[in-house]
Amino acid sequence: MEKYPFSKNQDIVDDIIESLYEDPFLKRFFLEHDLSHDVIENHLNLFMTYNKERPLCEDCLGLEECKQDTLGYQPVLEYINGQVRLSYQPCNFLRHHDLQKAVSDRVQSMYMPAMISKASLDDFHLNTDARKSLYKRVMSIMNQVKLNESTKGLYLTGRYQIGKTYTLGAMANYFAKIQKTVIIGYFPDMVREIKSSIQTGNLETMINKLKHVDVLMLDDIGGESPSQWVRDEVLGPILQHRLLDEKLTFFSSNIPLKELDKYMTENDQRADRIKAFRIIERIRALADEIIM
Repeated sequence: MEKYPFSKNQDIVDDIIESLYEDPFLKRFFLEHDLSHDVIENHLNLFMTYNKERPLCEDCLGLEECKQDTLGYQPVLEYINGQVRLSYQPCNFLRHHDLQKAVSDRVQSMYMPAMISKASLDDFHLNTDARKSLYKRVMSIMNQVKLNESTKGLYLTGRYQIGKTYTLGAMANYFAKIQKTVIIGYFPDMVREIKSSIQTGNLETMINKLKHVDVLMLDDIGGESPSQWVRDEVLGPILQHRLLDEKLTFFSSNIPLKELDKYMTENDQRADRIKAFRIIERIRALADEIIM
């Protein structure tokens, strides 16, 4: 708090106090707490600091325009147990910023477009019966999660650029708001990172993260190059663990689920087809298919 030097001239002090009464906020504070002239004089530095700093928050448009010495903190006068106090509390802009950061910190986005961070169910288009049905199903899942009830995820399929990725992002941000940790990733690029993690020694760490995160979202599954190793040693164990642990899992793909096994086989051998089929069955157990 800034210290103001005062003349011992009482007339000057009285003039300062009189000027403080011109501030409607201070005048209301003085009258509400029935502060005497002496009490105001004894806290003159405090009131003058408030009188100088409070107007800096008027008409503020956001943190980027904050004029306070401490970004995002506004002066607040309090009268507690007969004592006048000046404290500094986060403004609405800072609280909103911190809330948004807390939400974003719960969502780990891997190789996803920037718009995912701002995706919201509030912007979800309800212009078709299919979208209305999807929205209803999504909200049902959200309500079940908030009630700590088990529920299946979704396998969103449909043509390119119909909103599958945005829908996953909107759900991811909603889950973060209700305190769930989320990993949402573009699966073809995740596969490349998984393969490279062998060289760095991070493979098990990465697989364990995908196994245990509250909500896992794999975008564009089936868009990766076929790999028996990824299918059998990575994706299979992850999905099996999440299935047994009842972890919420979502997928999006341009490929209908009944055709996905064709994209997960490298040859036409029976053993390879069976392994691909097992992956499809795990996906079916984890998520209901919805055609967008």
